[in-house]
Amino acid sequence: MRLIESAPELLDEELAILNSDSFFNQVSKDKELFTKEELIQEIKDGKELGAERFLIQEGDAYVGIVEYLMKNPSDGYTWLGLLQIRKEAQSHGYGRQALQLFYDIMKGREVERFRLGVIAENEPGHRFWKKQGMVPVNSVINQDQKTIIVYEKEVP
Repeated sequence: MRLIESAPELLDEELAILNSDSFFNQVSKDKELFTKEELIQEIKDGKELGAERFLIQEGDAYVGIVEYLMKNPSDGYTWLGLLQIRKEAQSHGYGRQALQLFYDIMKGREVERFRLGVIAENEPGHRFWKKQGMVPVNSVINQDQKTIIVYEKEVP
């Protein structure tokens, strides 16, 4: 498994990954499918904040997306903004493997702890992150007026 930097020529792959999980899209953005224009805007917004975005490649297949922000301007923490695995590839260990790649990057950058947010209604997300040792520390309301449970973890 390796990370491939997000690029315009990979937009269709990213869109396919994002749109493979209509439940996640529904709880996060109140819609089942993202358009290419919305994805381009999401990537642009992330880059303006300094986010780094990658596709997760396993063999010849792109199985997911990971995006992180080394220093969130609102709290100074490193944030894992997105870890999404293609719906049909979920429950095959790709999320844990991608998380290990993230940990390796964070260790190399001497990050001791990081945060992430899970939409309150995303029960599968809460289960996954709790299994990974994440601990809830706060809740906030995001720009889409969704309640977000903020989790934190030391980089192992």
